[in-house]
Amino acid sequence: MGLHKNSQKRIYSPGAIYFITTNTENRYPFFAEDIFCEIFLSDLQICLELKKFEILGYKINPDHVHLLIKPGIEYNYSQIIQNLKRTSSLHINEIIQHANDPECTNIYSRIQEKSRPFPRFKWQKSFHDHIIRNNRDLQNHLRYIQIQWLKHELEENKWCFTGTDSRLLGKR
Repeated sequence: MGLHKNSQKRIYSPGAIYFITTNTENRYPFFAEDIFCEIFLSDLQICLELKKFEILGYKINPDHVHLLIKPGIEYNYSQIIQNLKRTSSLHINEIIQHANDPECTNIYSRIQEKSRPFPRFKWQKSFHDHIIRNNRDLQNHLRYIQIQWLKHELEENKWCFTGTDSRLLGKR
């Protein structure tokens, strides 16, 4: 067992599966933009390869993300989430910074057209975690991920993955 720096107790159990929820700062709906979801998933894929963990499910909502992960031996879930939040913030802010640059005509143009001024991207400090206790708990959390689009009244179930689909990080 370890302590997180804000005194929230973190339980690190070898072989455990964790349900993680993290929000954007002030719950700003950055992930209503597909480009930011794509960047997050690209960073998740890189993190997956570097930190060697399993992902059993995810759902990207406009202002928060749910992940079901099983850390490997070398890195715990706090280290995984810290890396993912740091790199995705960096990459999303690069896009935002160049969105108003008239010379950028490729990927940045996808958000220029909306003429929405974006604040600097930041994640809320810390994150919520839940250790999965048994198979029933796992199934309940997978179902929770699957119905997020209904809970949040979204038009479709985009940016959702549950199971062992080989298209793990693709758009749904």
